[in-house]
Amino acid sequence: MRISPQTATAFAIVFAATATGCSDEAAPPTEALPFPAFTSVQPPLFGAPGGQTNGWADYDLDGDLDLFVGFRGAPNRLYRNDSGTFVDVAAEVGLADEPETRASAWGDYDSDGDPDLYVGFANLDIPNRLYRNDGGAFVDVAEAAGVGKSGTSRQPTFLDYDGDGDVDLFVAFRDKPNTLFRNDGGRFTDVTEASGIGDPRRTVGVAWFDMDGDGDLDAFVANQNGDEDAFFQNRGDGTFEDVAERLGMHQPGRAADLGSVGTAVADYDNDGDLDLFVASYGPDVLWENQGDGTFMNTSPGTPLAGNHHSVAAAWGDADHDGWLDLYVNTFLAGEVEARDYLFRGGADGFVEETPDVMVARGSSHGVAWADYDNDGDLDLALANNHAEATHPLYRNELAAAGADRALQITVTDPSGRATRAGATVVVRRPSDGFVTARLVDTGGGYSSQGTAPVHVTIPAGEGSLDIEVRWFENGALQTHRETGIRVQDHRGAPLVVRTGGG
Repeated sequence: MRISPQTATAFAIVFAATATGCSDEAAPPTEALPFPAFTSVQPPLFGAPGGQTNGWADYDLDGDLDLFVGFRGAPNRLYRNDSGTFVDVAAEVGLADEPETRASAWGDYDSDGDPDLYVGFANLDIPNRLYRNDGGAFVDVAEAAGVGKSGTSRQPTFLDYDGDGDVDLFVAFRDKPNTLFRNDGGRFTDVTEASGIGDPRRTVGVAWFDMDGDGDLDAFVANQNGDEDAFFQNRGDGTFEDVAERLGMHQPGRAADLGSVGTAVADYDNDGDLDLFVASYGPDVLWENQGDGTFMNTSPGTPLAGNHHSVAAAWGDADHDGWLDLYVNTFLAGEVEARDYLFRGGADGFVEETPDVMVARGSSHGVAWADYDNDGDLDLALANNHAEATHPLYRNELAAAGADRALQITVTDPSGRATRAGATVVVRRPSDGFVTARLVDTGGGYSSQGTAPVHVTIPAGEGSLDIEVRWFENGALQTHRETGIRVQDHRGAPLVVRTGGG
């Protein structure tokens, strides 16, 4: 879908009175639930300083999520999850790189059923690496695969931009144009120039999602050092057009010490479409999706508009009330304990409710929610690159009655492979009109991408759920629907939705 000039001129900044965090179309019952406590997991293991990028994936296919953490000043780590207890196995599986690691992305580039890992470095003289997963051991195939490019690396993403059924690779850089590699049977071709997506500005974060409802994936590009942001609309023919200025989303005139950093995509207002939060040096921004290819900044006048020198953010419903919460971390040079913010979402908007344990230990870079212990609620992995900091993992101690409201969804292709990054998952409860949407992860937090299941929480109420998955394939929007889903039938393991193939 193309955005007309008439539609674009309808863009306006929403005033504080309209920023309630609630949609008039579908509102779940309002319910006051206690906010859960969080406890630190294996503190000595997660006590090393220098953590930056972090991402979850089940690399060994044993049914629980493992965690990769990239470091500055220490070898990278891969934490294997052994039924809730973690062991660092990076050295034995071939992932203990020592150069400063700024970016990482999990994705099944060779479509063999297990997640591979792309690692991006800060050193201009060290080519980035693509680690093929061979039964739980990793081999660098970047040069052979055609993606061994070096640069000041930021957000990498595995995604199927051209709808041919395999995942391509996008890499953002702060020192050169961003790069798009098309996957041609496991070897990649640089299509940056032909596609028109090679933004030369100083990029830190990128959010890939379907912004205009036509199924294919568009890319919001968050740029630093006063550079304007970009929003590359996918034309569906392998090319992109920057429509940020037309939409009023380019943020012109910022000072050189201000700019956009990390991105986080989710349906914060439960209206069935995907919204975008941008952590910033300067006031943070919440771009609310208007459902017609336009967005409004609804953060002014709300707690989400804080000027915290924010770096990264991630959405997750920590308390299972049906409304998404938002973790935002900050970075101040020389301050190991620069505090973070956990904003609790609800029908009346957001309030700050950061647990004391997280206030005491700020993160600065990596932030990633995931249910590592398969108990239904979201746990939180953080990373602080300060020389005196840690990279803690916090277990969510939500009561079982609340945790039982979660539905986790793994979206695959017909062969069960995780090649649907960027698909939109819409969950509805026909009995009361509840609706919410989620994105199959295309990156976020701090320059990270994982392959954790989509996590949806259902507010109090009765009735089964309908699930719709939308993705782009064979040149068109594709839709898969499943009905009559009961949350209680999928406790302890994700619902696997196989899409495509008739």
